[in-house]
Amino acid sequence: MTPPTSLNKLAELATETSSQRRRELLRELTDLYFANHNTSSEIENEHFEEIFCRVTREMDKEVRKEMAKKFAPKSKAPLKLLRQLANDEIDIASPVLAHSSVLQDKHLQEVIATGKQPHMRAISTRDDLGTEVTSDLVQAGDDKTLVTLASNQNARFDRQSMQTMVSRSEKVIALQTPLVEHQDMPPDLMNEMYAFAEQKVRKRILERNEDIDPQVLQEALRKVKHQAKEPSPPRAKGFTAAKEQVKKWAKTGELDGSKLVQLERESKRLEFTLGMAELAGVDFDTIDRILKRSDMDALALICRAIGFDSSLFVTIALLTAKEDQANTGNSRQIRQMFISIPENAARRTLRFWQMRQKLENTQAA
Repeated sequence: MTPPTSLNKLAELATETSSQRRRELLRELTDLYFANHNTSSEIENEHFEEIFCRVTREMDKEVRKEMAKKFAPKSKAPLKLLRQLANDEIDIASPVLAHSSVLQDKHLQEVIATGKQPHMRAISTRDDLGTEVTSDLVQAGDDKTLVTLASNQNARFDRQSMQTMVSRSEKVIALQTPLVEHQDMPPDLMNEMYAFAEQKVRKRILERNEDIDPQVLQEALRKVKHQAKEPSPPRAKGFTAAKEQVKKWAKTGELDGSKLVQLERESKRLEFTLGMAELAGVDFDTIDRILKRSDMDALALICRAIGFDSSLFVTIALLTAKEDQANTGNSRQIRQMFISIPENAARRTLRFWQMRQKLENTQAA
């Protein structure tokens, strides 16, 4: 049973009008609650909780902050009060949202549904985030929230959430590093990021590829459910005929690096792009995007993986570069960039892209 002194103080707190005395009583009763919680009846604990909630709501911010800090780390604490504090101002809610084990996923999801980004960021730091909560955070969170979430190695993600964040990371550069480092990142999605990631992230992807067993990648791809691909953009006039011609060159052995150089010099960019895609074993859109961005790093990786030598790559790079990059004085720097990419790592990354392409072709069939 709750000791008479506790009941008396509880009654006093419920009727006290002096803010200073209420603060003192609230602190005393908080200590009594933790001391007697295990021996008090359920009804008695409910009385404590009800009055805690009402009085805390009426207290000033500093008192509510103090209550939040006291109750947040406790494994046994009044749920109703914690839910109230979790929806308070962020300075008050933060420790509860980040640390309270009493709050369940459904309570966290209720907070996420309010759309308060600072509260979502506090939730994103928790040590025990499951896929249902992270899925809600990924859908509702802004860029800053997603960076906080992706940086949490203890957060668990389903594939769809990872796919969503990978797509966001093309524009949100700060997302790229934490995503590549996260233990739940599927290897095929990580390698998709190479096409748009900044240079230091690309280097890290190549390093991580060295530690990935190809069988792990194959298993990850096998688990991918069929997903409708985004429709390809309208094709240029003559696309089908150009593709058929490239296939013929490949069949007769005419399609090689020299042929690509010839096509580009003749201003046949469509045939050049299709030819590069054919030699690399990836889709046209991947190569087209790299060329339109004049993405030297990605172009270097593909040429390195195909087996082109540095001189051939420099020629292709300068021919396809934007005007501000097409300076022959840059050839030494371009060559060095190409040589710095380990050939095995380049082939491994390209193999990931090829496997993904093969899966998509199989699903589309």
